[in-house]
Amino acid sequence: MIQLIVRCFVKLSSMRIKLTLSLLTFAGAILLSSYLYLSACAGRALQAREFARFSSTILKSLTHPHEGGASRAFTLSKEALSAVSSNGAIELHGHRYIFPLPKYAIRLEQSADRFHFLAFVSLDEMQQYFDRDLPQSGWMKMDQMGAGHFLQNQNAHMIVVQHFYLTSDISEFEVLISDRS
Repeated sequence: MIQLIVRCFVKLSSMRIKLTLSLLTFAGAILLSSYLYLSACAGRALQAREFARFSSTILKSLTHPHEGGASRAFTLSKEALSAVSSNGAIELHGHRYIFPLPKYAIRLEQSADRFHFLAFVSLDEMQQYFDRDLPQSGWMKMDQMGAGHFLQNQNAHMIVVQHFYLTSDISEFEVLISDRS
């Protein structure tokens, strides 16, 4: 009787090990194919940190189906990975006002006094954008009220309104510039 119980236990243990190995192999294949696909979209091999950032954002976006969910996050990830870091610019009354964009920014819309973009930024990177990047480019921070950040340079006022989009890893930015007159 004891031998029968031991055999059953060994068989069950063997089945658990096979199942666990199968699941790990399946998860590894999904992870590898995701990495290869995102790398192909970027046109280069992604660093582990980049892959972790974008894949976790896509997974988190599953809980936001009303905003397009994982499919929208995946599309935005492809755009952000292939985007070149650059500056935004608004031309107003003959003056061109230039401001930096975060590293993984996607330009969406632009009008006469407004610039709209999405960016894959962590909370720390977003804070650095407002506290370091914009001031280094000549925009002094004046105030903040909720999602609105108020800055100015010698000739203009800038309002940057930031909201989270899909997850806290994607932010939507609206930049408005007006003359200081």
